Amino acid sequence: MKHKLFIAALLLTSTQVVAKNSIETIIEKYNVKNCHSELKTMAEDVIGSKKHRLLVSNQTSKNEFETLLVTGVLEYKDRQSHITFSMSHSDQHCEVTYKESFAVKNPCIVVREEVFKKWLFKGKLNDHTHVFSHKRDENFVGYMTSTKDGSYCLVSRQKKTS
Repeated sequence: MKHKLFIAALLLTSTQVVAKNSIETIIEKYNVKNCHSELKTMAEDVIGSKKHRLLVSNQTSKNEFETLLVTGVLEYKDRQSHITFSMSHSDQHCEVTYKESFAVKNPCIVVREEVFKKWLFKGKLNDHTHVFSHKRDENFVGYMTSTKDGSYCLVSRQKKTS
């Protein structure tokens, strides 16, 4: 019995190591020609080993210009978030961007301490929306918007390659 459990565990771990994340599958399936490493790196940083589902929303490829827009859902232990990856390539320049949004059933003042504690306050867009930037990466920006009654907080984060 122990031998069978050991083999089952070995097979499970070996398939997990070989498995690709969804972005890699999309790059192959849609024959994305540019920005592979930037897109893969961004997706690995954001998705990691979290359960997710991605869908190609748009792809354009004309001469030296290529774009890709991928939307999806990312699952955390306590919530789900909407994610978007966008890639554009023109004149030998790649730009990859990720955006993520989720709602938290807490006032934004609480979320500030949980999500953006080490981020720098950049300003306010209005009375309900605050903007932050990551202290080590100015290309990583976060937004918090409070509902009118203050019981929920909409959180958005975006990052682009430099």
